[in-house]
Amino acid sequence: MIRVRGLLLCLACGAGLAGAMPALAQTSRPEITRIRFEGNRVFDDDDLRSAIYNRETECKQLVLQPFCWAGVEAAIDRRYLQPREVPLDALRLQAYYWLRGYREASVDTTVVRDDGTVGIEFRIDEGEPVLVDELEVFGLEEIDVPGVASNLPLSVGDPLSAIRIEAVKDTLVSRLREVGYAHAAVFSGFFIPAETRRAQVTFDVDPGPIARFGSVSVSWLPGPTGEIAPELDETSIRRMVPFREGSLYRYSQLVEGQRNLYSLEMVRTARVRTLGDTVALDTIIPVAIQIGEGDLHRVRAGAGWSTADCINTEAQWGSRNFQGGARRLTVRGRLSNILTPQLNGTPVCSQAGKDDYARLNGRLSVELVQPWVYSPRNSLTATAFMERQSLPDVFIRTALGFTVAFTRTFGRQSTATLSYQPALTKLDAGGVFFCVSFFICTEGDIDALQEAQWLSPVVLGLGLNRSNRFLNPTAGYSMAVDLEHASRFTGSHFSYNRYVGEVAGYAGLGEETVLAARLRGGLVNPGIFRTRTEEYTISHPQKRFYSGGAGSVRGFGENRLGPRVLSVRAERLVEYPAPGGDRVDPVCLPEEIQDGSCDPIAALRYFDVRPTGGDALLEANVELRFPFLAPDLQGAVFVDAGNVWPRAGNENINFDLNDLQVSPGVGIRYFSPIGPIRVDVGYRWRTVGRPYQGAEDLQVVTGALEPCAVATSECLWVRGPEGTPVELPWVVSRDLRLLDTRVPYGGGSGFLDRLQLHLSIGQAF
Repeated sequence: MIRVRGLLLCLACGAGLAGAMPALAQTSRPEITRIRFEGNRVFDDDDLRSAIYNRETECKQLVLQPFCWAGVEAAIDRRYLQPREVPLDALRLQAYYWLRGYREASVDTTVVRDDGTVGIEFRIDEGEPVLVDELEVFGLEEIDVPGVASNLPLSVGDPLSAIRIEAVKDTLVSRLREVGYAHAAVFSGFFIPAETRRAQVTFDVDPGPIARFGSVSVSWLPGPTGEIAPELDETSIRRMVPFREGSLYRYSQLVEGQRNLYSLEMVRTARVRTLGDTVALDTIIPVAIQIGEGDLHRVRAGAGWSTADCINTEAQWGSRNFQGGARRLTVRGRLSNILTPQLNGTPVCSQAGKDDYARLNGRLSVELVQPWVYSPRNSLTATAFMERQSLPDVFIRTALGFTVAFTRTFGRQSTATLSYQPALTKLDAGGVFFCVSFFICTEGDIDALQEAQWLSPVVLGLGLNRSNRFLNPTAGYSMAVDLEHASRFTGSHFSYNRYVGEVAGYAGLGEETVLAARLRGGLVNPGIFRTRTEEYTISHPQKRFYSGGAGSVRGFGENRLGPRVLSVRAERLVEYPAPGGDRVDPVCLPEEIQDGSCDPIAALRYFDVRPTGGDALLEANVELRFPFLAPDLQGAVFVDAGNVWPRAGNENINFDLNDLQVSPGVGIRYFSPIGPIRVDVGYRWRTVGRPYQGAEDLQVVTGALEPCAVATSECLWVRGPEGTPVELPWVVSRDLRLLDTRVPYGGGSGFLDRLQLHLSIGQAF
């Protein structure tokens, strides 16, 4: 023990002397171009570099490496020799090894000078470690607390690490404080017999007396102007802490109580602390709660944009103590697709849809949250809403409904939510969608699908978030699972079971460089939907899966990955002339449209492409985020993969990983006050397992034709082959026809044709 204290004292004195020396101009000291470690086997070079003071010249950022090779000074972080720190660095390395059980380690240094630059070599003889031969914990015999001394950070056979010894002491104290021993203390010692490298380690535990929580007092902190005018009642505050007077002392409940109080939006500051003399080993520990309140009402507004819904804006008003009890009442309004008709076709709103899909979308909701339901871990939320939302080129949804949700919190950022979400929903998806997705092509059944229907699922959501940041995580992970059921027993016209799971992880690689990854999958099993005349096994279009976009597979536009269909007006296929006008040969004859044998390739310029979604989804994303040029900028390189698979009737899904589409890309983020503003460019690479085909063979749907019994302006006067006259014109009915011939669509083998630009706010995941 004397040896390590003397070593640390030398380090402190040396560091103080080095800090007191006058600073020399950087140009008077040689530049360090290399630092080398030799002989280290247990700890790698990066671990040892973190223990020394001198650093070598390096590139400021990985992305700037080409500029560093070119000698651009702004990209290089030059480091210069600190001569007095070299011997101290050797001592620091010895201390590093000593604290981790390698008590015989020695370090020699050599400074190699070469034409104005230097290199530092550390030659390390690690020696053999002192190993833990025996480990005993005394003092737990008289207390009945199983498992306190199990799975400790140090065990027999490990190197005698002073760091792990302290970790064992902290672990024992923490565990005892969770079972009522508020004054627990642990003392450690070890003995190394002479001429051996075997240590006998002992921990002496003094648990002290069992303690319980005493009286709980509540007080309020002064506001910003010094006044004390509480809005929250004392009962609402007391019920948010998980302990009561007389309950067994648990330190974690103090932390949990403070966290619960902060969850009340009305609370600006929360302090939960024990009172009394800790030296006296009191068995009754009083607790003081101090609350600083925030504003009673809050108004917020914001605006943003993305390529998917163009310019959008949102505003909300909230009362954070509605009718007392810390209840929250929030009124929210949101508008999107603002200026979409004017900006359609520009990069800013390139994926926002057109025609009816470009009209203004919006949502108005009123939400009431009861933060305490028989426990501070339970909350109840009721929401009423009305909305119009469009999924570009897929469907337009108008809905009026409400949601009731019960949420239970398990530990830190771990929740389970059970909700009931009935809504009267009306869809405008166009007959094309239903005809291709569900093979429902007759006018009556399509009308039945587009009538107002009740969609009333019961949803169980499970969430776990262990990431370190909300907007831009750099470490940790998160998981989420949603299980959804709807049937006639829940009051729903549509029946289905839907399962969605997602897991994301973040690993810091130093200097704000982060490796992020996500895996997301989903499956929907449709049930029976009844029209006036038929029964169909289909899922609600809103509950189908769609892929592609700024938060998905970024080489594709919004919802453009997965099953799609081409639609074309029947008038374009028969190319009818006005009576007395020039004759034009039709692309197809009416009879060919009726029996599906029409080959529509000649009308390709008139086609519209529409996503139809599917019943199974798989997406995977890997992204490297790194500092880029300025503190508020971040660069990214990524690879996305995914696809959506449909279900043909009652058949099983043909799930084939060879269908996954791979999309690499690059991006840049600007950290604004409202979150990361993100620009990504994805590249449609190829289908895994086979080369990129350039175009995809898609099915074509068009309007059905029938003879026009009475000549009107809606009749199509069609010319037969080689000018053969027709006796009766044709008219387009509201039924649809699927054509047998598939058409290659979406080609473009050039590099620029495969790029997809995305503008949005927030990280992709």
